Amino acid sequence: MRDLYHNIKVTQHLNPVVSTATKTSTAIDLQGFNSANVLFSIGLSGDTLSGSILWTLKLQHSDDDSTYTDVVLAELNNTAATVVINSSSLDETVYGFGYQGNKRYLKGVATPTGTHSNGTPIGIIALRDTAAYAPVI
Repeated sequence: MRDLYHNIKVTQHLNPVVSTATKTSTAIDLQGFNSANVLFSIGLSGDTLSGSILWTLKLQHSDDDSTYTDVVLAELNNTAATVVINSSSLDETVYGFGYQGNKRYLKGVATPTGTHSNGTPIGIIALRDTAAYAPVI
């Protein structure tokens, strides 16, 4: 099948939740897939975001689902290895990381800096694609 529905696997790895602390997704297993897009869905922040109150988004990867390291820019289809959300013009957005690395497992990590009193809604979704076998449903 050549349609999008049968060629990607969509899974939620962090249910949307208002958070004031670091949020890490469950493991995204890439076995049987050659690439992935990890999406961070960011809602309206309850805190005034600034240079000292912000969120940093990134991916980590692992061969064994035990020891994770940060994904570097060369393994992404992005212009930066991290995204910093430090103003109200940057929340209420979906941020994507296109992974091209060769590790089996991924995790999305959203880390706050500064004092977050009210929190920000965050969810993480994975789109695994370039499957070894299709259709993927």
